[in-house]
Amino acid sequence: MPQIIQGYRVTVKPSDTTAESTYVSDVIAAGAGATTVHYPTLYRAIAISVAIKNQDTANPCTFSINGQPAVSLSSGADQNINNQNIVSVQVTPGAAGSTAILAQVTPMYLSTEQARFNRARG
Repeated sequence: MPQIIQGYRVTVKPSDTTAESTYVSDVIAAGAGATTVHYPTLYRAIAISVAIKNQDTANPCTFSINGQPAVSLSSGADQNINNQNIVSVQVTPGAAGSTAILAQVTPMYLSTEQARFNRARG
């Protein structure tokens, strides 16, 4: 069943085996302030898995997924969020190092998983 996330109609289930996916990487520079990676705008896609890597060895960074409350990530740490529909990631990097966001994205389909499955099976 489709769901609405931050105003976008998402028809992909995170573990949909019929959906194509690829890898994208965004690096947020040290001290950049709050920066949002918005997958529908940048890639016309929805992220289904995200790895956030704080490359600052002295300062924590904070991140927020889909507008949820921010979470702090300690210096040099990383966090994986898997099998979720992610429209946006907002990151505030530390002052001394960048933050990398590595994501698996899938296109924004207009059809549902069931419709794609039926077409693939005939």
